[in-house]
Amino acid sequence: MNEPEQSKSGAEVPEGEPGTPATGPEPDAAAAPPPAAAELPAEPGAAAKIAAEQPEATAAAETPVTSAKPAKTAKPAKPKRPAAGKPASSRRAERAAAPRSALRVAAGIASGLGIAVLAAAVVAAGTVFPGQPATARIEPQNAKLPAGQTVANCPGPAQLLQSAAAGTDPQFSPASTSARTQVTGIATGNQQAVLPTSFLAPLSADPGAAPLARISQQPDSVPTPAPGAPPSPGKSGVLAGQAVGGASVLRADPVAGQHTNAAAVQSYSATDGDLRGLAAASCQSPSNDVWLVGASTEVGRTAILTLGNSSATAATVNLDLYGGSGQIQSAGARGILIPPGTERSVVLAGLAPGQKNLAVRARSNGGAISAVIQQSALRGLVPGGVEFLTPVAAPDQAQVITGIQTLDPALAGEISGQSGYSDAQTALQVAVPGASDAIVQVQVFGQGGPASLPNGGVFTAKAGSVTELPLSGLPAGSYTVQISAPSAVTAAVRSVRATKAGDPVDFAMAGASLKISDSQLLVLPAGAASALSFSAPSGKGQLSLTPIGTDGAYQPAKSLDVSGGTTVLIDPQQLAGGPVSGFLVSASGDAVYGAQLLTQPDGVGLSVLSLPRTAPGPQSLKIALGY
Repeated sequence: MNEPEQSKSGAEVPEGEPGTPATGPEPDAAAAPPPAAAELPAEPGAAAKIAAEQPEATAAAETPVTSAKPAKTAKPAKPKRPAAGKPASSRRAERAAAPRSALRVAAGIASGLGIAVLAAAVVAAGTVFPGQPATARIEPQNAKLPAGQTVANCPGPAQLLQSAAAGTDPQFSPASTSARTQVTGIATGNQQAVLPTSFLAPLSADPGAAPLARISQQPDSVPTPAPGAPPSPGKSGVLAGQAVGGASVLRADPVAGQHTNAAAVQSYSATDGDLRGLAAASCQSPSNDVWLVGASTEVGRTAILTLGNSSATAATVNLDLYGGSGQIQSAGARGILIPPGTERSVVLAGLAPGQKNLAVRARSNGGAISAVIQQSALRGLVPGGVEFLTPVAAPDQAQVITGIQTLDPALAGEISGQSGYSDAQTALQVAVPGASDAIVQVQVFGQGGPASLPNGGVFTAKAGSVTELPLSGLPAGSYTVQISAPSAVTAAVRSVRATKAGDPVDFAMAGASLKISDSQLLVLPAGAASALSFSAPSGKGQLSLTPIGTDGAYQPAKSLDVSGGTTVLIDPQQLAGGPVSGFLVSASGDAVYGAQLLTQPDGVGLSVLSLPRTAPGPQSLKIALGY
């Protein structure tokens, strides 16, 4: 037999096909699978060792070979010796195929080792040099919020409770034949003297309910001021003494995308009946968290909490009650539902009976609310006064209360010395919501400067309670109280007005307030005589008061200096030089606080009004985007 021919590349030409290059091993050789990776030596350099031992196989492996069909992946078997009588060409093909298979496996192992090393290097680099987090962080941007409608809730007339009703939704009867309740309001125009659409509406779930009174109407088009143009003379819409028979809401639309500064006050006055006296309240901007101090549920005292919801969202209210001996738990104080456009009344004696001093915190989920307590007293058969208790400043380590009125000490002693009149005296009430007693420092500033108190004005207010400090020893006059404590507290001061023992008396509650800011609206109520009380506890403050005439026109501003540690009492008509509807008040320098002290022209009525907060200006909200 002739020897097989060699191709130019060195590959053998099988017998029977002269001149044709080999296309692959014989079928028997192809069927023998390569050794598995697990059966090869695992030590490093195995592939190189094989290549060194098989130089001719290495050369052959460099020559591309096209297989007739792909080799099957199977568990390798131990190579068998060729059977006797098998052609030599077949045996040579087997010897050539084995090194090529080993080389392929070795190359796979080397590649796998390289990938593993590279992956380890990447992990190590990521550990030493951490990259960006998977979640992208985008710096929050300010988004300007559109101006909304200015809203202020007014509580409605004082009402006489029928019999000894307790709980929610009690029944009321007419207070007296002479009772009169009025709402006075102001809505300011913008810098071009464009008035907003503003009106007083009944508290109602019907958004289309007819207004009780229209204050002003915005024109169809609002002119855009030229750059650098001076502001127009100020102008406001005025609501003068609108009679109301129920809860009402002041509403004022924005003008040219700017909030409208608007405010209103409600006054109640009666000269007969069990609710004889004067009671006034600033109409409230709705809130989700309010504090009320100065209530009493002792025998002969009636405290009715009214919660109003002027929003389009239902509100669920929870009450926290603080009495003279600690916090009071009551199942009826939780989950009070107030549907949109409605109000609910709660007789506090049903939740916390027999409390001489009571503070209430009202928190709402859902719609924001207003809260006011109608507090009245009947001393035997003699009317003992009526007042609206409105929200005070939230608990803090320092509080200031102005608008306090005291009687001559001799008369005050005669009044409070009568049976059932122990609470008919000037007194400070401090509520401590925390779990620790508070050592309270009290300072009093009169029109002539600081006034002294027994024990230096230091006393202990009990934790979770309301503690009272009498102030009836002060000379007759107007005062401001500043209190400080190591823990958060809030407070109010009760004042009393009377002419002699045995006659009817009235009382007022002045609450802790915030300092005067810029362009706060002070509205003078109808049916009462007003005096403005201002105080700067320290340093020196300056006030700018711009009178707003009864026609809504602004008058030249008046300046007032307030020395530290004093109280200033001003007649508004005298300051303005004539009748006015109110003032725009701005403060500079050290902090200045203010209130209105109201009296009844034809009786002993007394009430104190806080200054409503300024309507918020342009607001923005930080919006963070991420993925």
